[in-house]
Amino acid sequence: MNRDESSGPPADIVDEVFDAAWEAEARRTVAEVGFDPGLAVRVARDALRVARGDLSPAQFHETYHAAYMRAFGMDLRPSGEEDASQPETSQDLVEFRITVPESPAGADLPGDDDGTPALVSRRTAVKAAGAGAAALLLAQMAGAWLPGAAADGGAHGGHQAAPPPADQSTKASGKRQMGMVIDLEKCDGCLFCVNACRQAYSLTDGVHWIYVFAYKEPDSPDVHLLPRLCNHCSNAPCVKVCPTTARHRRSDGLVLTDYDVCIGCRYCQVACPYGVNYFQWGDPKKNGGGYTGERRDARGRSVVGDPPRGVMGKCTFCPLRQDSHHEQGTTNCALACPHDVLHYGDLNDPQSEPNLYLERRRQELGGRLRTFRLLEDLGTKPNVIYIGAPPSKKAKEVPGPVAYEDWGLVHRRRDALEGPEPWFRRLAGGK
Repeated sequence: MNRDESSGPPADIVDEVFDAAWEAEARRTVAEVGFDPGLAVRVARDALRVARGDLSPAQFHETYHAAYMRAFGMDLRPSGEEDASQPETSQDLVEFRITVPESPAGADLPGDDDGTPALVSRRTAVKAAGAGAAALLLAQMAGAWLPGAAADGGAHGGHQAAPPPADQSTKASGKRQMGMVIDLEKCDGCLFCVNACRQAYSLTDGVHWIYVFAYKEPDSPDVHLLPRLCNHCSNAPCVKVCPTTARHRRSDGLVLTDYDVCIGCRYCQVACPYGVNYFQWGDPKKNGGGYTGERRDARGRSVVGDPPRGVMGKCTFCPLRQDSHHEQGTTNCALACPHDVLHYGDLNDPQSEPNLYLERRRQELGGRLRTFRLLEDLGTKPNVIYIGAPPSKKAKEVPGPVAYEDWGLVHRRRDALEGPEPWFRRLAGGK
């Protein structure tokens, strides 16, 4: 099925964001891991149409169900009007991995050349066995993910795992929505947040779950700064396109990847208009004290830390902290910020840190507080709120006041791996 066969009506803003340059990059991205790039492009555009309300979830599922079955041997996306981006209730999950191809850049990554054998491709096995066998396999393995499944007790690395917060009724109701307020008027580009995140999770070189972009507007000599991280959208396109439900929303609104379920197809990567996802070509570093890649959250799901080889990664909003009585409402990046820029908490709670900060700043500015959310008109419902002015379509990226190299960081992911998506061009129109 080609794009013309999409059941969604024309939506110019979708084609504007996911333009020809995006499509070329998306096709290259997905082809590298051996999945169907044409299908990825089509479902990414239509997932945005679902987010905007131009296409129903049922139409979306029906349109691509046969293609998903051919491509993946399964299609665990919701089949009805239920929204795939809503917080999970129960999951039919299966543990499998794809065979990881060689990095296109031939990168010499930590842990990449240690002789670790490629992971077994159960995707191929499931496809060969057919849909009936796939369903049986799913049913057999779903039990491992039922509530009460054993979680890693946190015997190694990072802070100790802790029981979930006492207010289970609030979490279970799905009313909690963790998010962040970022005050651009106070950010000086020091990169403390970037380094704190990297240290906490021993992130792969070139991977930045939070990244501070520096840019200039054509009519001003000033350098502007914009910390970018996953927006943990309430209506996330990445969740809608995932064939295995690996990408999901937790009941507190965190958008996470279950590393035991992700097959590394990169469909979430091309469907995200914010460009925050990456494919883990090598093994995660395990030499750092903060390594948490083998830890599990309070549900027993593998969603913590830099991902294993062959699956997708991005900012997680520190799920172990949210599972802790003592650390809930904190993130490593916000704690490290010396300038009161990052404020994290429950956006649905009027008394949370981010909402109290917004109110305080509003009073300081006589009620004239300017805020925005990135690409909000796409309907993704991002949960990162910026104080300040958004970059214009003519903004151009420039060097920041502090170099990533000064922190011992790899600035350009492409230098170490395969490169970031041109998300800034899509966001600010900096063509």
